[in-house]
Amino acid sequence: MEKIEERALEIHKKAIVIDGLNASVMDKEYFQKMLLGGVTATNYTVAMMHNLSETCKGISNMYKLISDSDEAMLIETHDDIIKAKKEKKVGIILGFQNTAPLEGDLNLLKIYHRLGVRIIQLTYHYKNLVGDGAAEKKDGGLSYFGEGLIKRMNKLGIVVDLAHVGKNTALEAIEISEDPVIASHSNAYSLVPTYQNKEDEVIKAIAEKGGVIGATLFPRLLGKEKATIEDFLNHIDYMVNLVGVDHVGIGSDFAEGWAENPSLRKKLLEIDGTIYVYPEGIESITKFPNITAGLLSRGYSEEEVEKIIGDNFLRVFRKVWS
Repeated sequence: MEKIEERALEIHKKAIVIDGLNASVMDKEYFQKMLLGGVTATNYTVAMMHNLSETCKGISNMYKLISDSDEAMLIETHDDIIKAKKEKKVGIILGFQNTAPLEGDLNLLKIYHRLGVRIIQLTYHYKNLVGDGAAEKKDGGLSYFGEGLIKRMNKLGIVVDLAHVGKNTALEAIEISEDPVIASHSNAYSLVPTYQNKEDEVIKAIAEKGGVIGATLFPRLLGKEKATIEDFLNHIDYMVNLVGVDHVGIGSDFAEGWAENPSLRKKLLEIDGTIYVYPEGIESITKFPNITAGLLSRGYSEEEVEKIIGDNFLRVFRKVWS
């Protein structure tokens, strides 16, 4: 086991490591934690249910954090991720977990793109102007507004994220999109049948479009009160067996710092009704190398590990952002 851990650290150190989604409280100390975890770049949630004003303030705050830090840089292109790795910095990709910041105006997409937003999740749990979220009891599919949104995202070079999107809405979005799409933080519904986890049909459709599903550490999506890193690796195995190693990544969905902040803790309880404990063995972003070690222990080759921990997302970003 010691040899596997040593080899994992070597691979992790030289690889590009991309976290498909992180919503933790971001500050200088967390930048340092991401560097300790060997993370090259992360899709950071800068907006969810926020309006235009709140979203712009969130982006502005992230700009200031980055400008005041020697550890981080803004990611707007594929080459920026390569640069972050070379300069030993953590790259911050600005992402939305909902389309609420658009306030129904597709023209705002261009503004947000100019501000650096590169990934947008179409819905959160519930219905919005685009379509239905994964937690809706009915799923009517994509709206005309949603179709226009995806076409505009394709044109600008913004990644379509389907993590919290309902099945029918997701399948229609995949069909409409000319670019690969992602589910930044979702697991396999066949293993844990809960909303946000993706049915085999959706996983296959994402893969056929050239996209990536980011297996997630979020406890509810692992189906256990006390999950371990092995439960998480089971979802990676399942999806790799289903669609191949080129279409699976990692999307931690860490929310570090939320439980310790009274107002954010309240939001967590409003969203999920409980405060979850992340899986044993991968409780924090600092333990990301344990994923690499776990993959090696399950027989993945070095090349396959590098694809899962970063190269697959990097491929999609290169295609869409170009």
